[in-house]
Amino acid sequence: MAVLNFPIPYTEELMYSTVARAGVRQGLTSPKQLLDEVFESRSIIATIDLPNHLATLSRWLPEEYTPDKLIYSHTLFPLYAPFVPEARRLQCMNWLYQGTQGAAHLALGIAASRIKSPRFIRYCPGCISAQREQYGEYFWLREWQVAGMASCSEHGVLMDTRIARPLIERHRFIAAAPEHCLVTKQQKGMGVSDWISTQVRRLLVRPAQASPSFEQWTEHYRSLAYRQGFYRGKAQVDHSVIKNKVLKVWPAAWLIRNRLMPPSSDIDDTDWLKVIFRKHRKSFNYLQHIVVHQALLDSHWQIDDVLYEVSRKPTRKTPQQVKVVMQKSNSQTPDQEAWFALLSSCPPKQARKTSPALYARLYRNHRDWLLDVNHRHAQDKTNPNVPRIDWDKRDREYLQALRQQAMFSEGKSTRTQALKNLLPQAAGQSLPP
Repeated sequence: MAVLNFPIPYTEELMYSTVARAGVRQGLTSPKQLLDEVFESRSIIATIDLPNHLATLSRWLPEEYTPDKLIYSHTLFPLYAPFVPEARRLQCMNWLYQGTQGAAHLALGIAASRIKSPRFIRYCPGCISAQREQYGEYFWLREWQVAGMASCSEHGVLMDTRIARPLIERHRFIAAAPEHCLVTKQQKGMGVSDWISTQVRRLLVRPAQASPSFEQWTEHYRSLAYRQGFYRGKAQVDHSVIKNKVLKVWPAAWLIRNRLMPPSSDIDDTDWLKVIFRKHRKSFNYLQHIVVHQALLDSHWQIDDVLYEVSRKPTRKTPQQVKVVMQKSNSQTPDQEAWFALLSSCPPKQARKTSPALYARLYRNHRDWLLDVNHRHAQDKTNPNVPRIDWDKRDREYLQALRQQAMFSEGKSTRTQALKNLLPQAAGQSLPP
């Protein structure tokens, strides 16, 4: 069965918007009916930034609209792809081809990121007016929904619709329309927004490329601090100088609004601005990379040049990395692959708290596999030569507790005997009048 009159995606249009326009063209008012027509399934979640089942959508489009093209030209995946390891990038693309239950958001760090998505679907009144003149209809652009972008560089501040994110009706694709996108006068955007939009647009139009490793990102930031002279001695990064540079370039109100303000205490080891200049064990958000490079480089820097420089850094794979890649290459269910992605960034106990629903499904359907993977992962993180329990300390604590219990029991026995001795005397005395 073919979907009649399925629309061709416009340049920079979200795939979510294209599916919504398909419902308008077919006159479908029921969300379930649209899901039946397009996906042949009623369990699809209408996802704005990283939709899945793109292999199904590509069937209704011309041959040049491959799943890869849909991912890189009509989703927000290019914003995150360069900053995660290559194995994870490929795995996330595979999840977007098929169907996932939020696994891509977990693996890309979006679910746990300090930078939150906009609360409402947004639009630019100036761009909406231009769409109506050129195409005769509205559609949602990718850059309108990017966290950190508050304005259109051509027209001004972006406006919020009343469509909340995440969507209240999880299965409804809502098309851009006059009732949602009022054409009003826009305020002029801040210069900071232009910095963000310049780099975001370059990320969005980047073709599919292999991602640098954590090791390469670590070396890049060490080299960046060294070139700028932000070192104390020979090996210690001067984090206070970097912090002052960031605060000098970026407005404090903007940093606070986007949860990127460094803490006031210089001894806080959880400060993201410090962690990004240390050994990378997790990926950082595109906005964090932009903030650092805008503050430390000249105003003409480009994110493309940075990514090219990072990709040229030397790298090597540790035995643990090779083991994880081999494990991921085996045929696994999407849930098992999602669990591997979580374990690459956190221990099993934290992964269980991060995604309890995923853990429950795996425990119910793949219990032996789950317990074995968690056990092996915990062993990899533990040094077998270091005892997990300080037995001498435990014996001292137990001895002290036993002594206190003995003293308490002895005192209680003495008080009981004294009370018994007093009872016969009290029984022979009459009460006072």
